[in-house]
Amino acid sequence: MPRPDASQKDFNEPRGTAAETAKTHEEAASIASYIADMSDEMAKLASRCDMPMLCYFLNLARAEADMRARELGGYSIDRSA
Repeated sequence: MPRPDASQKDFNEPRGTAAETAKTHEEAASIASYIADMSDEMAKLASRCDMPMLCYFLNLARAEADMRARELGGYSIDRSA
């Protein structure tokens, strides 16, 4: 017997309102932006400490988080400063 997957919603459950969905997306975009910011800061630290692989993976995480934040309607942050 297959295990029930908690991530799958019951199709008979009522869906959230548009306002609830928008709030959920806004929160997720905010979290993704925060992760992107923290990944960027840690990548800079790793670069200064001569840790190229760690810097690479942190930049990869930053790029993924930035992309997700944009998909969810968040705004990317200019980190050139």
